[in-house]
This record gives sequence, C-alpha cells and structure tokens, in this order.
Amino acid sequence: MPSYKDWIRKIDIEIDYFSAFVRAWIAFNSWYRSEYSDRTDREIVEKLKTQNNHFKGYIETLLDQNNNTDESMEFKTNLDKLQNALVSAAIVTQERSGVNQQILFSQIAINNPKNTIEEDYRHTHYSIKRTNEKTTTVIHKKREPSIEYFKFEQNTYDIMQIEVHPDFLRLGTEQKGQCLAFYKEVCPYITESVLTKDRDNKIVFISERAKVSRGLIEVLYLLRCSLMHGEVFPDKNSNEVYKHAYYILAAVLKKFL
Repeated sequence: MPSYKDWIRKIDIEIDYFSAFVRAWIAFNSWYRSEYSDRTDREIVEKLKTQNNHFKGYIETLLDQNNNTDESMEFKTNLDKLQNALVSAAIVTQERSGVNQQILFSQIAINNPKNTIEEDYRHTHYSIKRTNEKTTTVIHKKREPSIEYFKFEQNTYDIMQIEVHPDFLRLGTEQKGQCLAFYKEVCPYITESVLTKDRDNKIVFISERAKVSRGLIEVLYLLRCSLMHGEVFPDKNSNEVYKHAYYILAAVLKKFL
C-alpha cells in the first residue's frame, strides 16, 4: 500500500509542454492562414517577420522597455528563460539547407539579398548566380569567357555538391578556395544575433524590438519544424524550451481575443 511519502513525491505535475506548444501553434496556424494566401508556411513566416502585422506588432508592444505591465514583464522573463533553455537543450533543425544547425538567438537566419557574384581574381573570372530555380557557377579565364575551367548548374544551393564535383576537384588550390569563398557570399540566408552583453557582461537581448521580434518569430517557427519533423529528443531540457516557447506564443495569441 502506498504511503503518504509516495503521494508527496508525485505532487509536482510534469506538464507535457510539447503538446501545449503544438496546440498553440495550431491556433497560430489557423490565424495566419486566414490572413495570408501564400502556399507554404515558410513564405508566410517570412512575411510575418518582415512586414507590419498584428502578431509582430503585439510582440514589439510586449518587448517595449517602457512597458512595465505584469503582462510585459512576464513575457520578457519567458523570453530570457527561452534563450537560456535553448543553450542547454541544444535543439537542432535541418530547416535551412538540410544541415543540422542548433536553434539559438545568437544565430538567427535571415534571407540574403545578395544572389549574384561577378568577380575577377588574378587571371580568373568567377560568376555565381542564384535564383529560386537554380544556382549557376562558372569559372573562366579573365577576359576570355570561351576558356572555361568549371561550369556547374544546380537545382538548389548546395556547397557540398560543388566540393565533390570531379571538374571542381581538378581546379587549382587557389581557384577552388576563391570559388567556395564567393559561393558562400550568395548563400540563401545569413545569420545575425539578437543578443548582446550589458555592463555586467550578462547576455541580454538587443534594444531593437523589430530585430528581436523578427528573430523570435524565426525561432518559434524553427522549434515548430524541429518538433514536427521528429528532430527533438523529448527530455527535460527540451521540455523546458517548449515550456517557455508555449508561454510566449500563447501570450501573443491571447492579444487577438
């Protein structure tokens, strides 16, 4: 027969915040699908991050340094806790370029506007052009386009395909190095941090609310992708991440009521 001590050990209820987050995301998905007609969630998320909308606006209101309401203070506290939890949990996603990357506020991916490189280096010309349909890399002799050293057309941006291509491997060391350096410059996305350090050397969020809101929306979306794709190990540290992600998402969604 169980004793009172057995019952005392069970009084701390372990809430499944993975499910709680999913329920909140379903509500979020329902809202943004009613507002946007884009085909994919990624396309909609990019608009939520960069265009004026109620969701982004509510986040920035809650982030306002002059907003000292209980609601705002709780939101900021959960944001700080989410940042710390992400470092401890080391949750990764393959959402960007199919490469495992840890989800962190110090490495927020944003679209790279640079999609074309036309550069000369010594006696060689390098041309790399990235569009939604393909990425084309051409290396030829400077001022003599007919003398091509390397030409490769890809359906997507993928540096690993370049690195193992037989014709690329036959290039000189300098040409290979320059090609890869230029190729990286047109990567579909670049990373930025929305963190800084205060006078006490403590990690804090930057004061630019627009950047922080953009970063937060990206992190929430990546957490959704990682969870839905089965990339999250359901341990205590991960549950802590989704706990604060749920509180943050729920706080913003309730502004719509």
